[in-house]
Amino acid sequence: MLLTNGKCACSLEDCCTLLVVEVLLNRKLLSRIERAPTDMRVSYQALLLFFLAGLCSLGKAEVHTVVSKPIPGTLQNVSKNDTGVQKAVLTGTYSFNNKSNDAFLFKASSVVDAKRQVVKGIRYILEVEISRTMCRKMGNNDNLNNCTFQTDSLLRQTFLCHFDIWSVPWMKTMSTTYFECHSFDKF
Repeated sequence: MLLTNGKCACSLEDCCTLLVVEVLLNRKLLSRIERAPTDMRVSYQALLLFFLAGLCSLGKAEVHTVVSKPIPGTLQNVSKNDTGVQKAVLTGTYSFNNKSNDAFLFKASSVVDAKRQVVKGIRYILEVEISRTMCRKMGNNDNLNNCTFQTDSLLRQTFLCHFDIWSVPWMKTMSTTYFECHSFDKF
């Protein structure tokens, strides 16, 4: 066997194969198996082979296939350009606009961070910068894409918002479960 100082000097696969052969050919082990009751001889051999085969297969398992799969229910980073993230940002922004007393509408100026959690729907956890636009709330401005950001330096204002958005795609619903915004002036 290719053992040097108790270490295998070959590939893991070859070393496992050699180990199985070495164990099966070991005279002491064979003599013990031969002394065992007839109905248990196969069991010892089978058990030993299964154990060694299991050990050998551990070395062949690719770690990245196990690690790269997301664990259900855990938070996962998601692209800021993901369509679900963009819809969630819009939903959070509309919630902010409905609760604020500002005369102007706000819209997202930057998505700082986006995470997703899949549990009975999709939960988006977002950090978003929203800025004041030129569109007034009283106007007929259903589409924030048509609103440009404030150019007047006295009216410019930006908030950093944490949005928690719940989406149930099969019911085609999306709602804001929590949001908190802080003015950039406070940082």
